[in-house]
Formats: sequence, structure tokens, C-alpha cells
Amino acid sequence: MRARRRGTTALVVAVVVVGALGGGWWAATTLQSPAQVAANAAPPPPGDVLAAVTLGELSEQITARSDVVRASATTVGITLGADPQSVVTEVSVPAGSQLTAGASALEVNGRPVIATTGAFPYYRDMVEGDTGPDVEQLQRFLVSRGFSTGGIGPFGPQTARAVRELYRAAGYEPLEREAEASADAPPATTGTDTEADTAPAAPAAPKTLVVVPRSELVVVGSLPGVVSATPGLGTVLTADNATLTVGEGAIVAKAKVAVSVLPVLTEGMAVTLVGGDGTLVDGTLGPIPAPPTGADQAPEVEITLSTGPIDGAWLGTNVLTTITVTSVAEEALRVPARAVTLHADGTATVLRQEDGGTFVDVEVRETGRLGGTSAVEPVTAGTLSAGDQVKVG
Repeated sequence: MRARRRGTTALVVAVVVVGALGGGWWAATTLQSPAQVAANAAPPPPGDVLAAVTLGELSEQITARSDVVRASATTVGITLGADPQSVVTEVSVPAGSQLTAGASALEVNGRPVIATTGAFPYYRDMVEGDTGPDVEQLQRFLVSRGFSTGGIGPFGPQTARAVRELYRAAGYEPLEREAEASADAPPATTGTDTEADTAPAAPAAPKTLVVVPRSELVVVGSLPGVVSATPGLGTVLTADNATLTVGEGAIVAKAKVAVSVLPVLTEGMAVTLVGGDGTLVDGTLGPIPAPPTGADQAPEVEITLSTGPIDGAWLGTNVLTTITVTSVAEEALRVPARAVTLHADGTATVLRQEDGGTFVDVEVRETGRLGGTSAVEPVTAGTLSAGDQVKVG
């Protein structure tokens, strides 16, 4: 019995010793003094701030949007018809295509909108038998297209025939309506008339009259021309969007520039147009207009740009335009201005990082500074290149 107790006592002592050792290790690894806690909470020592050397232009630029149009453009209104809605059912001549006199520019509710020339828009629906300046303008246009009207005057049968030919050349038939019944009574018969003579005559076919709705004619000052803007297929026309823009002459870009930046712009500043496919077209600013005055001041003004040839595919588009206000350097190494250290002897250096992480002084010439960026060139060729890392600050 004593031997067993002695063994049991030894085992208990061993367990207590091991537990004490383990508890001491746990306390040593998990319990920390206030000084240790503060040391662990402190931020790591700051590392070096680096910036990559880049190659390119150092300039101050303003961005705008430009409409690409013909040099001379005319916007005319499309008259809405009497239907509850006027919907574009066909774009006969899309933007960028030529519109000729007598052609249908677009189709609205299944009916043509025929391009004509003249001095004023048509102000009423014309019908065979009418007279007036609008009829005479229509007749002059028909004659210019080679259709005979029998003279300038009333809307007579020959003018009606010419209108039919105009519509058919455009791929349509003109509208017609029945003439109103005559109020004249038939001649009286005598008692000597035979029964056959007094029998009622067969009714004559009603006479139809040609009608030209004003909504089917659009007057453009000069044709042919190139369509710059037209309502798209399915557009529900309103007084605001029922317009057609036709231009002639060279393709030009007209920039929309905020009035607030006009004071820093001058004629001849370099511009770059960026097409939808990324193609670039260089040019310069044209004459700068005076800021608008008065109660209704528009937020933007239009400036025509002088550029090289613009692809016809750009016609009718709105493209990004970059205006270079100040150019410090066209092709230079660029670094943050804070990376350049100026010394008392007038020299300047940057710290370039080596492969091993160390830094070496590179003497440079600062050729310009703009907006926190410096244009530099190394005094010794090859000591600084695009892609190198320099220390900032």
C-alpha cells in the first residue's frame, strides 16, 4: 500500500510541474506589458514614395464636344399632319447622304416628305382649283424639275398632272378627294321629248381633285445638299424634334465651348478631334466669339475649328475635342515636381531607384513645370528613362 501511495504522489507532482511550466509559457506568450502593447500598435516605419517616369506632352488642356457638319447648314421644320401622332416610318435619306430636289427625305405615317426649293414654307394644304403665292411657288418648283404646269397661275389640270408625276417619281401616289357636287340643276325637258329622252341619265363618275398637304412638302433653301441630321426611324415627331438639317460645302467641326473658359482661349490654339473609332484629326481654334450678354445667356458658345480633311463617315456625329491651352513640352520625360531637388549651385537632381532598392542621384535640367508635374531631361544621356522609378519628396 505504501509503495502505491508513493507512486501516486510522484505522478501528481509531475502533473503539477508540467502544468506550471505550461501556464508560465502561455502567460509569457499571451500576456504583454503596456510598453509591449504600445510598441506593437505603432505604425511601421514609412517607406519610400516612388513615381514612374513617363514620356509625353506636358500641357494644360480643356475638353469639349464638337458637331461634325457641312460648312453651310440649313435646319428646316417638318410640318406635322392632322393625324393624332406623326411617326417616322422610313428614313429615306439618312445623315451623310445626298438629298436631291423632288426626293422624299423621310416618310411620316406612310406618306412622303418631299424636298422642294422655295422662298417660304407652305402654309396650307393645296387642292386643285386653288390660287395664291403658295400655288405659284409649287408651280415654279415643278417647272424646275421638268414638269409642265401650263403656266404660273391657278392650280389647274396640268398642274395636277405635274403633281402626279412628281409624286410618282418619288415612289408615291398623290392624295385625291372628290369634287363637291355642282349646284346647277339639269336642264328642263319639254313635253315633246320622247320617253327615251326623258329617262334619267346614268350618273357621271365623281370628279377627283389632287390634294397636296403642306405636311408632305419641306422647303430647303438650296438643293442638292447633304443631310446632316434627320429624325430616326420610329421617332414620334413633336414641335421640338420635327426638323431636318441639310448642308453643303466642306465637312467641318464646330466645338461647343463653355462660356466660363472663353477668357483663356485664343484663335490658333491647337485642337485634336477624337473619332468614335479612335482616329485623331488635328486642327486649330477659329475666331473666338465675344461672351454672350443679356438676360438669356447660353452656357456654351460655338467655335468653328480649322482642321485637315474630315472623313465623311464622321458627318452628323458629335466627337470629343481636346484644346491645348498651354504647352510646356511636346515630348519630354515627366516626373512629379516634388521629385526634383534644386541645389544652391543651380543644379537639379532626382533620386532614381536602382535594381537593389538603393537610390542614385541623377542630374537633370527642368525644362518646364505645370500643375505639379515637371518636364526634365538628364544632363548625361541614358541616365534617366521612361519607366524608371524616382523618389518623391
